[in-house]
Amino acid sequence: MDSIPIALTELAIPYLEKAKGCILNVSSVSLEKGQSIIPFYSISKAGLDHFTRNYAAILAPLGIRINNLNPGLTDTPALNQSGDSGEQDTKMKDFYLSQIPLGRAAKSEEMAEFLLFMASEKASYMTGQMIKVDGGFLIHSPSIKLD
Repeated sequence: MDSIPIALTELAIPYLEKAKGCILNVSSVSLEKGQSIIPFYSISKAGLDHFTRNYAAILAPLGIRINNLNPGLTDTPALNQSGDSGEQDTKMKDFYLSQIPLGRAAKSEEMAEFLLFMASEKASYMTGQMIKVDGGFLIHSPSIKLD
């Protein structure tokens, strides 16, 4: 896992303790399934989730909450530039869309709404959590269709 979230968290602690603030990390649902084409990405996100769980125990007594948003496929510029070519990008996107029961990628604005909720007073009792917002990707289980 990249050490930047750890360093930024450590630097922010004195300020967040005074304000009783919260830390929000963006992880991914990709860590939940084996991903042969992006193994190190998935591993780094698993590390971020574990970091969040452990730091929640450290920061809670200081009045600081820390949580992760774990989005599924989200329509961003990075999504459209994930392969070596436009053809690969389309093939990858179509494959992942076929795995999402809701049949579409999330909009960035939808993820922003979850982050706003997680930072709000309405979520003041939530810490150390990984909130998965994936259109049903993790529940998708291909089934055989019998006549």
